[in-house]
Amino acid sequence: MGKISQALGQKREVILLVVIAVAGAVGLLILQFARKTPASRTDERSMVQSGAQKSNAAALSAPIQTITGDLVVRDEEYPEVGQPFTFRMTNFAQGATYELDPGDGSGRRAFQDGTLQYTYSRSGDFQITLWAKYERQEVKLKTITKRVKVPPRPEKVEIAPFIDN
Repeated sequence: MGKISQALGQKREVILLVVIAVAGAVGLLILQFARKTPASRTDERSMVQSGAQKSNAAALSAPIQTITGDLVVRDEEYPEVGQPFTFRMTNFAQGATYELDPGDGSGRRAFQDGTLQYTYSRSGDFQITLWAKYERQEVKLKTITKRVKVPPRPEKVEIAPFIDN
């Protein structure tokens, strides 16, 4: 009987090992097929969407380099000392604030409806810079050099003295 019980014990161990191996294989198959179900794909999609949302948020918080605005510059137009000169803008965006640094050290001046009138107090070449401010950010849009001239003096016309006889 000892040999029979020993043989039965070995068969039980083998049967138990086979059952555990089959159960493990079935579990792996279930996990493999469960991964391809729509429920887990939804989780993957939500991860892709949240990744896309992060990239859109970065684009929204980018600097405002897309804000438009340009100075109208005519080469034949020169500001004159002591005379008001009107700076004009084109392509300005709604909601942005535009400022002009006239380059003479006096500080920036704000545009109103695309125009700014400024009077220079001395002649020379000045670096004029256009700035845009939008949502607490600031961008330099354009820098030009403009020569400020002394206005021509009017010719003195002498009137002949009046002689009374």
